[in-house]
Amino acid sequence: MEKDKFSNQVRWYNFILCILVVLIHTNNTDIFIGQAPAVNAIESFLTDQVARTANAGFFLCSGYLFYRNFSMDRLADKWKRRLFSTVLPFAVWNLFYYFIRLAAAKIAGPLGAFRQEAVWSFSELFQAVVLYKYNTIFWFLQFLIVYIYVCPLIYLLIRNRYIGFAVLLGVLLLAGSGCLYGFGSTCASMVNWLFLYMAGGYLGLHGKRRVETQAGSPGVLLFTVLGSVTSHLFFRACPELTGQLLYYLFDAMLLWNVLSYRKLPEARWWMKDTFYIYAVHFLIVRAGNKLVYACLGNALGAGLWMFLLLPVSVVVFCAYSGRFLKRYTPFFWKVISGNR
Repeated sequence: MEKDKFSNQVRWYNFILCILVVLIHTNNTDIFIGQAPAVNAIESFLTDQVARTANAGFFLCSGYLFYRNFSMDRLADKWKRRLFSTVLPFAVWNLFYYFIRLAAAKIAGPLGAFRQEAVWSFSELFQAVVLYKYNTIFWFLQFLIVYIYVCPLIYLLIRNRYIGFAVLLGVLLLAGSGCLYGFGSTCASMVNWLFLYMAGGYLGLHGKRRVETQAGSPGVLLFTVLGSVTSHLFFRACPELTGQLLYYLFDAMLLWNVLSYRKLPEARWWMKDTFYIYAVHFLIVRAGNKLVYACLGNALGAGLWMFLLLPVSVVVFCAYSGRFLKRYTPFFWKVISGNR
């Protein structure tokens, strides 16, 4: 696959995953209480059964891109670039949301608008910036930062094709066993998603020819279709974490191969700022849903309309606000977008 074609497909892939993430958080069944059961069923199906592929796809893609053409002599450069593309924006956005909550507490705090009130202290500042206390959707980025900076260990485990496959299988079984929950839910979750990140890294090291050169071939597409169907059936028969991680993996690979199977047009300019969309969407969709519910309640099928329209609204807002920031505050834009 040519470099430009590969980069374009990555943009399409990440944009679709980003829209699925927005869709997850657009689910408003907890806000529009009492809306038609059919609407709740539609929203739940789309968010729980379809959109959940997004997190898996991001980890798989991130692992692949990090280890694609990787060697230990490139580690320092990789770490330096990720410092500016992940660590710095992670801290800046978390700080921004902390200050937003501090300001909101002065206005809406006495009204009890927030379950979790923000107060100023160095302890709270640490929890806000490092532990994403007031920006909970950034759990993904915190996990990704940890995976990036334990790269030497991951590389040691997966650099050999056969040992790496055995390690992947071991991580899958360890995650599926549930024994790690004794060390806390964060530790267990980090190992769960590590399986998908390492799977991406393994493909980047050992499967580049099939992912890129043979991408879009009927055989590869059929393999991922069969893998997706089989893993879903396995999960239905044995609804445990092992089966769930497997169907996450195959669904994420299937989406990539579906995109490979056809010639994609050039990604539009508004499809490229996926990190910015990810960083701001939650505030928009939650505020939008609550505002409309306060005004209309369940009238006119407002919940379903918001569920469908808010992802479009987020993309439009991010496209034009991002263009404004790029033009008038280029340095600030580079910081908050990770120089993407």
